[in-house]
Amino acid sequence: MSILLLLIPTILIGILSYYLWLWTYWRRRGIPGPLGYPFVGVFPQTLKSEYPQYLQMRDWTKQYGPVYGYTEGTIKSLIVSDIDLVHELFVKQYDNFYGRKLNPIQGDPEKDPRSNLFSAQGFRWKRLRAISSSTFTNNSLRRINLTVEDSAVELLRHIEEKTAGGKEIDMLQFCQDFTMDVIGCIPMRQMDSQIIFGDNRKHIPLIGGVFPKFAEFFRFFMLKFPFLGAANFIHVNKTMINAVNNRIAQREKDAENGIELGEPQDFIDLFLDARADDVEHFGESNGDFSKSTSYSNRQLTTSEIVGQCTVFLIAGFDTTALSLSYSTYLLATHPEIQRKLQEEVDRECQNPEITFDQLSKLKYMDCVIKETLRLYPLGTLANSRRCMRATKLGDVEVEVGTMVQVDTWSLHTDPKIWGDDAKEFKPERWTNPDADQIFQKGGYIPFGLGPRQCIGMRLAYMEEKMLLSHILRKYSFEIGKKTEIPLKLVGRATTQPTSVWMQLKLRN
Repeated sequence: MSILLLLIPTILIGILSYYLWLWTYWRRRGIPGPLGYPFVGVFPQTLKSEYPQYLQMRDWTKQYGPVYGYTEGTIKSLIVSDIDLVHELFVKQYDNFYGRKLNPIQGDPEKDPRSNLFSAQGFRWKRLRAISSSTFTNNSLRRINLTVEDSAVELLRHIEEKTAGGKEIDMLQFCQDFTMDVIGCIPMRQMDSQIIFGDNRKHIPLIGGVFPKFAEFFRFFMLKFPFLGAANFIHVNKTMINAVNNRIAQREKDAENGIELGEPQDFIDLFLDARADDVEHFGESNGDFSKSTSYSNRQLTTSEIVGQCTVFLIAGFDTTALSLSYSTYLLATHPEIQRKLQEEVDRECQNPEITFDQLSKLKYMDCVIKETLRLYPLGTLANSRRCMRATKLGDVEVEVGTMVQVDTWSLHTDPKIWGDDAKEFKPERWTNPDADQIFQKGGYIPFGLGPRQCIGMRLAYMEEKMLLSHILRKYSFEIGKKTEIPLKLVGRATTQPTSVWMQLKLRN
């Protein structure tokens, strides 16, 4: 009994010492940054939806400089916004930083049968990337151009109904309807965005970050008991499983009846068709993790198709809709830029239907979209890496398991990179060859940089250009009584406006 009485406080003191040691990790290494609180680190600050983490990081960068660190429970994160370090992280030292920052409660990407391009790492990621790349080629996007246009035309009809009598509309909601229609696949078109993002799930990353050893245990129970916080994820996953299985069954039935495959209906078809001729020699050599032959299949498994469709539904739906809504806001508040863009659309898209080739000619629209993403970067969570081998990043020694997160908002508006007008909306800056140089060097990363750059970038541009072209041919965006200037930004996984109310005025 006396041994037990001594053992319990010894264990408690050991646990307390361990967490305090982690909590002061960056201070002991001479790296500045917010300390937060014992055990949880900065989690209480970064989980506030009314003060998005990525805007908070921007404020911390002003306080601590372009390199600082903090802890999120047991997770050690180094935050950088120096252009040279960003290029080193994503390109020069890719071999040492080929994993993404994941919370332990998200599971092991090496064991999950539905591992996707976002979470996978090493050879498995290379295989998934090699196979999925064919889904996002210009040829594949050309094949679904009509599907994207149908969604844009349908939304335009909806806009006509809602703007009758000069009523204002929330462009954020309308853009979400459009991207859900395109990305969400046929069976999920009626799914409301709240089903995907409506959960109050602050406790989930907190549990994984503070108690990583029990993360798998908590994950198991959350999937078994949806009320613990995973209800929405389970719903989306089950819906996607049914959609994929139904499509496979339909294809098999058509094959038995001698019916040839037609044009793809959506991304389920594109992923079912996806194939890589040589998955083991995709991309550049990246050291030891490229030697595995565990995943040599040249086509995606059914589980992997579910994983890819699910991640593209969640990521593609939200980010593209936000980019579109930000673009409409910036055009409404900069009417001279909007008029210039309308002139280009009128010149290049004269027929009722807008073709894939016509979209490629909208060079000024490219500039508008790029400038929007510079001022309002999205999916910045993806601009992170996990250190897989101990190395040195700049002057900082980085240990295995340390997370490195880029402060994209600070990077994109750094006057040292973009000049004194860095915070101004100036699409013309993208006609300057120096802008492309900044992109190559790592100063502009809305879709990431290096081998893990977002595979859906071209699809996102295609969607945005299609919808904006159809709307701008008929309407002009104007500020209304409900328009918030500046936009009020909230969110956790992404930073988004609470609303983007405006009027759409018919053009003469």
